Amino acid sequence: MSEPSKIKIVYVSSSSYKQAENRIFVEHCKLADGALVKDVFEFEFREVPIPEMLEIDLRVMVQAEVISAYGLLKVPCIVEHAGLIFDGLAVENFPGGLTKPMWNALGDRFVEETKSKGRKAIARAVVAYCDGMRVETFVGETPGVLADSPRGSRAFYWDTVFIPDEVGNKSTYAEIVDDGAKGLEYKVVKLSQSTRAMLGFLEYRRVNQPALWPRST
Repeated sequence: MSEPSKIKIVYVSSSSYKQAENRIFVEHCKLADGALVKDVFEFEFREVPIPEMLEIDLRVMVQAEVISAYGLLKVPCIVEHAGLIFDGLAVENFPGGLTKPMWNALGDRFVEETKSKGRKAIARAVVAYCDGMRVETFVGETPGVLADSPRGSRAFYWDTVFIPDEVGNKSTYAEIVDDGAKGLEYKVVKLSQSTRAMLGFLEYRRVNQPALWPRST
């Protein structure tokens, strides 16, 4: 008896960091029923030249981008972005979707220039899925605080300044990845806002067949 075919997920991204984290996610993360992601899903990364919106609301940003990606690929696909939400600015979603361009402009001066040293923040990720008939979004969050200055060698945007809330933890994401006892697997499996958003999407996709793709895997 042949094994059931896996559900294929087309992930639109050119980020080598996201691809590295996805490999660990697929290998080690579990769905709600305990099944490993790798036993149910397979991911295919595609680089698609879609413009990134300057939009503060992460949901709005990824919705527009996944519609653009679907328009080019003509297959169900996902886009994911993450950003920081500063304590006290949750209603404004700031900096949200502007976190990446702000980091690109400021780099290691991000904390200094935004006067966010020691500020509580939420790391928020949003996965947007388009199947040609509908767009759905899935949110994952990790609370934490911003470090005094960048720490850690893995320069994946603001991973060097975000300290996730965990009992006894004083390390940034980047330092956790550098830690031989924890590493990238620990970040992805235990802490990542992107993992939480992606798991929400996969639970949805597991039971919802794309409307235009009745035989799609």
